[in-house]
Amino acid sequence: MKRDVLYNRIILSVFLLSLVSCVAIYYAQQTNQYNTNFLGMQLVFLAIGTLTCFGVSRLPVEFLRHHAIWLYVIMVITLLGILIPNPLVQNINGATRWYRFAGLSFQPSEVVKSIFIFVLAHFAVRYQAQKWKQLGILTVLTGIVLLLIMKQPDLGTTIVYGVTALAIILLAIKSTKLMVGIITLILTAATVGMYVVVYHISLLEKIGFHAYQFSRIQTWLDPTTDPDAVYQLNLSMKAVGSGMMTGSSGTNAYIPESHTDMIFSTIGHQFGFVGVSLLLILFMLLIHQLIMAALLMKNTFSSLVLAGFAVSFAFNIFENIGMTVGLMPLTGIPLPFISYGGSAVLGNFIAVGVVLAIIRSDADLIEERQVV
Repeated sequence: MKRDVLYNRIILSVFLLSLVSCVAIYYAQQTNQYNTNFLGMQLVFLAIGTLTCFGVSRLPVEFLRHHAIWLYVIMVITLLGILIPNPLVQNINGATRWYRFAGLSFQPSEVVKSIFIFVLAHFAVRYQAQKWKQLGILTVLTGIVLLLIMKQPDLGTTIVYGVTALAIILLAIKSTKLMVGIITLILTAATVGMYVVVYHISLLEKIGFHAYQFSRIQTWLDPTTDPDAVYQLNLSMKAVGSGMMTGSSGTNAYIPESHTDMIFSTIGHQFGFVGVSLLLILFMLLIHQLIMAALLMKNTFSSLVLAGFAVSFAFNIFENIGMTVGLMPLTGIPLPFISYGGSAVLGNFIAVGVVLAIIRSDADLIEERQVV
């Protein structure tokens, strides 16, 4: 497969998703819930994102790899700074996820995700992840980042980071025995964690977490614990269902956060099953190209980075769509390339820029293999 073919397909997928975003945000504004011109702002964000994507795609990958440790330090400092009270930190409803300056909000966890994937893939290759000691180093590097995001608090983004890290580490492992051991530990930890969240949530408060971070999981498991959250979910599901086959474009349903976290419900209501299906096809095309690109790389690092982005986008999409229809807890994460928001748009386009840079830098891209 030619490098230009991968380039063009990825760029086309992102362009079409951005177009869907603008249309969905336009319809979300028609409910008259908001006075802000979100569509106009989104167009500005997309322009900035496009320029940033182009710039990132020209960065020297090997140079960045040589300075991976400093990229990690910058990422940690950026995430740590938001937890320290200062004039630049914006606190909304008890959450400190944003820097604010010059009238603009900036969510670092969305933007540094690409650094996280890049750096973790680098260290996974460097340490080879074939022994428990090497896995311990990767676990510590990952754990620090997850803890900083969790303390903001931001459960949804923490889960996305965690799943992405797990995928990169597992893909880097060549020992079946070691992989089985890790999966067993993870399943055990997940089981214990769910038990604590459901029956002994006070234990989490004692070690510095806030109970409300996990209340959404409790509500997901037992809807009677939070009527407000159930009300929001019911509105979302009702909007999706009312779209039926081709949508109800002549009506405007009330959907909380219809331009951000719940934008999938807006698309379902306005364009129905057909519109939702087309959106899912676009997502699948993008992820398919990322997976194919990962398989075509001769460089292990390049493959891990591309696979990491594929998993990150795929799980993020699943988590967002899942929460709008009750399959996942309401964690409040945006739908990639679709939801309104400068940080989300910038983060997604930086990711695309890194993907294009990786494809461009791999001089040994397998040309003779034909993958559809």
